[in-house]
Amino acid sequence: MTGIVTAKPTTAPVARSTRRRRPAMRTLTVVGIAWLAVVVIGAVFASVLAPYGMNEQDLTAVLQGPSAAHWLGTDTLGRDVLTRLMYGAQPTLIAVAIAVVVYTVWGSALGLLAGYLSGWTDRAVGVYSSILLAMPHIIILFVFLSVYRGNVFVAMLVFGFIASPVMVLVVRGSALALRNELFVDAAKVSGLSPLYIIFRHILPRTTGMIVVQATVFGANAIVLESALSFLGFGTQQPQPSWGNMVSEAATQLSLNAWMLYPTGGVIALTALSLGIIGDSLRDSVSGGWTQSALTKGRSHPAAGAATPEPGEHPLLVVEGLSVAYRTAGRLTPVVHDVSFELQKGETLGIVGESGSGKTTVAFGILGVPGDNAQITAGRVLFEGVDLTGLSDRQLSTYRGRRIAYVAQEPMVALDPNYRIGSLLKETLRINDGVTGKAADTRVIELLQQVELVDPVRVARCYPHELSGGMAQRVSIAFALAGRPELLVMDEPTTALDVTVQAGILALLHRLREETGMSIVIITHDFGVVSDLCDHVVVMYRGEVVEKNTAEALYRTPQHPYTRALLASNPHHARAGEDLPVITGTFETPRTATVPTWETKKVKS
Repeated sequence: MTGIVTAKPTTAPVARSTRRRRPAMRTLTVVGIAWLAVVVIGAVFASVLAPYGMNEQDLTAVLQGPSAAHWLGTDTLGRDVLTRLMYGAQPTLIAVAIAVVVYTVWGSALGLLAGYLSGWTDRAVGVYSSILLAMPHIIILFVFLSVYRGNVFVAMLVFGFIASPVMVLVVRGSALALRNELFVDAAKVSGLSPLYIIFRHILPRTTGMIVVQATVFGANAIVLESALSFLGFGTQQPQPSWGNMVSEAATQLSLNAWMLYPTGGVIALTALSLGIIGDSLRDSVSGGWTQSALTKGRSHPAAGAATPEPGEHPLLVVEGLSVAYRTAGRLTPVVHDVSFELQKGETLGIVGESGSGKTTVAFGILGVPGDNAQITAGRVLFEGVDLTGLSDRQLSTYRGRRIAYVAQEPMVALDPNYRIGSLLKETLRINDGVTGKAADTRVIELLQQVELVDPVRVARCYPHELSGGMAQRVSIAFALAGRPELLVMDEPTTALDVTVQAGILALLHRLREETGMSIVIITHDFGVVSDLCDHVVVMYRGEVVEKNTAEALYRTPQHPYTRALLASNPHHARAGEDLPVITGTFETPRTATVPTWETKKVKS
């Protein structure tokens, strides 16, 4: 593998991260947190804080209201209501915690797997969820409680499982959208495993939603546990719980209604506090994130692949590559019989108008042709190894390490949850096994290598804190982290101004000379082609219509479409004149259509 000549190393580690700013907490949130803290502290330290013993009776003070001796009054046996509430919180909160943990962990895990992996995993989880949703939950709980009478912990464990499909469906929907984000595609082509992507990149973006669902469910679980105890299926007397205290108070309404108020109020306030806190946490965790829906995904044939000895072939050979998209139950071809070669140390440009299939070819090389897409014919040979016949596990040994990718939109290719230094260290750990201080040093080296002025500061930044040019250089640093032999770039300068474009092109020139890596660059810009490319492939309607050297392409273009593209270059327009554009159709290798094209002038 070709090595990378890096800038002078520095031993300065990445500075410690500062906390991300959070929205200011609302007053209700503070009150809710304070209330829950009081309840939990009271339950945990009841034996220390309670003014009386749990079952200590005073038959001379039965059913009294609030007083200096008994702040919340007494019950039917003269027991202190405040003390009973503190001890009663213990079984209630433990039972609710069991239900919430099962609901959250089990439901989130299934939802993430179903949404990201899709296919048969999604179908199996869907069947499981549908069956549980159709079941009468309260009857199932009564069945378990009739067998394990009084064991509310078992009941709430079961409740967490049977209620989990709600969490599954919510998380699945979020994961299904996130799996098509460009930063997830970037993680795939970096060689990260599906499970690592799920829990490192998908899970953080669904955390806010999971927290809200968990807190809402927790509020419901408090009410349910209290209801079960109220009906006599939960914690049994004389052990107090909030539910059986409500039941006891209900029998004494005609004599003293006061006893119902503190117990019912504690249940209501605790459930309400959970809802308020969940809403605030959602805003805090998810606030400021943006999502951009992308259409790229993964689909790959399952054919076998031969593995000839490397070093006997061109670095990259694409032979007869055809890609189709499945729409309305049928395959619609979008790329037809694309073939080209790339030698080591060369740069190949793929040009053509939007929709000509350039990016589809690039993703076919990387093994991620897109959602509902599949390679229907052809081979992609990397040093003689057919990548189209490899499994995802086998492809992971190429992605990131030997073949790297730079996205057209670097800002959304970077996970917004993490700082640049953290993301780069993750890539280094996966591809190079570098960790600790060595990884910190290597991060700075990579950022220096792409000519960022203050690499230590950039390493501390989140993606949204970078300019477009800085983000593009960071994306290139990510690609270089695995010391690749082939760099695939999808219009890396399109969204940048002219000055920044020139800097990126100069950087690519230098990196190619220093590392000896090969580059496939997709572009609309003939200036990029003339500045960087050795050979050019021109695509039109999903087909290759011309292959030529960059110099010959300008001097003696062979295909009418190439000549039309060159003629319509806006750089050729003179001040005050109309811009040249292409109209009509062109003959392709698959068609014998008589070309009807012409270049017209239109108002600028």
